Amino acid sequence: MNTIQQSMNSAVAAFQRGDFENARAIAQRVHRDQPRNMQVLQFLGIAQCKAGNPREGLASLQRALRSNPQDSALRLNAAQAALDAGLPAEAEELCRPIASQPQALQVLALAAKARGDVELAATRLEELTRTNPRDGRLLNNYGNALLECGEAERAIEVLATAGSLIPDEAGVWLNLGRALTLAKRFDDAEAVFSRAIATAPQDAQTNFELGQSLYRHGRAAEALIRFSAAARAGRQDAQTLVLIGLCYAALDQKTEAERAYKTALAVEPDSVRAMLALAILYEQGNRLTDLEELEALARRNAPPSDDRAYIEALTLRRRGNLREALDLALASHPATLDTSIRAQFIGQVADQLGEVDLAFASFSEMNEAMAAQPDALRFDGTEQSTVISGRTAAISAPWFAGWNDVEYHDGLPSPAFLTGFLRSGTTLLDTILMGHPDTEVREEEAMVSVLEETGGPIAQLGTLDAEAVSRMRAGYFDEVSRGGTLPDGKLLIDKYPLATLRASYIHRAFPDARFIFALRHPCDVVLSCWMQNFKVTRAMASFLTLENAARMYALTMEHWMRAREVMPLSVHTVRYEDLVQDLEGTMRPLLDFLGLDWTDDVLDHQRTAANRGYIRTPSYAQVTERIYTRSKGRWEAYRPYLEPILPILEPWIERFGYEPL
Repeated sequence: MNTIQQSMNSAVAAFQRGDFENARAIAQRVHRDQPRNMQVLQFLGIAQCKAGNPREGLASLQRALRSNPQDSALRLNAAQAALDAGLPAEAEELCRPIASQPQALQVLALAAKARGDVELAATRLEELTRTNPRDGRLLNNYGNALLECGEAERAIEVLATAGSLIPDEAGVWLNLGRALTLAKRFDDAEAVFSRAIATAPQDAQTNFELGQSLYRHGRAAEALIRFSAAARAGRQDAQTLVLIGLCYAALDQKTEAERAYKTALAVEPDSVRAMLALAILYEQGNRLTDLEELEALARRNAPPSDDRAYIEALTLRRRGNLREALDLALASHPATLDTSIRAQFIGQVADQLGEVDLAFASFSEMNEAMAAQPDALRFDGTEQSTVISGRTAAISAPWFAGWNDVEYHDGLPSPAFLTGFLRSGTTLLDTILMGHPDTEVREEEAMVSVLEETGGPIAQLGTLDAEAVSRMRAGYFDEVSRGGTLPDGKLLIDKYPLATLRASYIHRAFPDARFIFALRHPCDVVLSCWMQNFKVTRAMASFLTLENAARMYALTMEHWMRAREVMPLSVHTVRYEDLVQDLEGTMRPLLDFLGLDWTDDVLDHQRTAANRGYIRTPSYAQVTERIYTRSKGRWEAYRPYLEPILPILEPWIERFGYEPL
């Protein structure tokens, strides 16, 4: 055996074990010694392609092809090299003489797809599948082409068949999951992505796409696990890091979210997507200096774009330049921003400017976008109202009269509960109360939920014995401790707007608890709830339409008033309209009710708001301003749009002492 043959045997052996770079290097040396040996040149071209140099490989294969233009296998290899090199037109030219061959037709289809002609690609692949109906990989390519054509249902059918033929190919399940997502079959898509993960648990793209599916379903904690796995597997681009940050933000872990966004910017300094996510975080945290510095960074590092313009609009609004902010937001459609977020921003600024029709149209767009999201499609918006009606039916005077007398000996003082309904001024009120040195205000934590979890069905509350009630109390204070140590001597104020629906549980665990009932005009409350971009849950789905929002409000108030009639609740009502008109005159009686001494500190709520940092409720921007009255009676401007729901709210308007309609 001569030296050249020995060298080529070594090259082939290296190629077969996947050492393509070594195979290329050996073949390169042989080619220098045998420049006219076309077999060596052909092998060199293939090895160059496999080693990651398709353009070099294409040049070698084309030289070999000039010596033997009839060699269809060589022509196919050259065409594939052209495709890998990003030269689809050249690939098509190379395949044209052998276009009738199935392998050539497949390359032609992929070339058409690479040129952006997905319809032609699908047509060519469909022709191939007629003669190769059991070729799973071919069906996968065809299904993927159909998917890119937007033909989700046909793609699902083809890809499902491909999956049955090659069930161990994660890429097939990945494509099928994408097709199901396009068809809005989100639960099926998640199941298929999970199957892809089971097939290739370490694959970066598979983990990434399952993460996206979970995130769409509002399952941020699970999505975070998948995005993190994708990053560990090598997907450490800005997009993945931003999605990790968005998961953290959804979980209220703002520090971790900020760190992820900044890491994304370290990886890609011009990533406007990372800048936009960080800008929203800063704006929600009232970190206006950071926001302005970020806007300046975006101007320096990122080219003009709708995303950058939206960052500028955020900053302009916070500077008070409302008209400029609105015009800029209307002119920009950031590709990386959820439609509902942009629509809400436009609605809010238009509302501040008194442009009622634009505001209403924008909030309608926001709610329509929210209703179309996967986590919202599970609800029709009436579920919470049904639950409330059932709870109210369980409360009666005989029910309460049958409660067991219980004693407990934990020595812990009862909290006060700040309740009412969402958008009733509870965030403003809790911020004011935070300014008192003798209060510890907790905002929308899980303590009240724990009371229900440990207390069981509402109808059975009266049957609980002392041990069961003690467990309720212990569970409550265990949850308090999760949010930090409760300072000695301070009054715990548990702010949870919908605690109105759990008044029975609170009274069972804390019979001497004091309730602060935040009241606001029912029309303003319902309108404001409808204007918010709440995370969609069973309860929050009620706010996607004005009618469902009004019904939920009315049923909640019915439950609350029934609870007050049946049980001896200690309640002090704070009317929002009074609070914004006469802060001191409203707060003095409240502090007396709570057993707290007067302090002028409660009058400086702006300082308190600035010191508290991130505010998790939609009122984060308003509570840092001076107390304003612009939201008082706001509903009047929207009255034509609210006419259909006024009959639902009218009884409560009159019962709460507001001017009759």
